[in-house]
Amino acid sequence: MMDLIIRTGSRAKKSSQTEMDVKIAKGLMDWISAKAFCRGSDSLNDVADSIGVSAAALSYYCNHVLGTHFATFRKILRLKEAKELIKANPYASLVSVAYSVGIYDKCNFRRQFHEEYGLPPSEWRRRCRKLYELKV
Repeated sequence: MMDLIIRTGSRAKKSSQTEMDVKIAKGLMDWISAKAFCRGSDSLNDVADSIGVSAAALSYYCNHVLGTHFATFRKILRLKEAKELIKANPYASLVSVAYSVGIYDKCNFRRQFHEEYGLPPSEWRRRCRKLYELKV
C-alpha cells in the first residue's frame, strides 16, 4: 500500500517537497492502518491536522501525487472496506456496513458502491453468501 501513497521521485521536485510528500505518505499510511477513514466526520482539515501538515499540502499531495481529490480517495477506501466487511460477514445488514465505514445514507452507499464495483452491495452480498455456503 505504501507504493500507492508514495509516488515521488520526480527530479523536478524540490527536496523540501519530497520531504513533505514522505511525511504525508507516512501520515496517510497511519491513518489508513487505523481505519480512521471510517470516521464519517473526518474532513481534509481533520486529517491534515492529525498528520501535522496544512490542508493545502494534503490537498496538493492528493491531487498531484495520488491523482485524485481527498474526498474521492477517502470514498474509495471506505468502499473497499465495506466490500471486505460484506465478504467477511455476508449476513450483516448493509445499513450497518455502510454506517461502520462512515457512510450514513443508504441510498448514497448503494449508488457509490455500484459506481465503484459495477454492482449494488446487495448483489455483492448475495455472491458472498453463495461462497460462504459452499465453504460450510
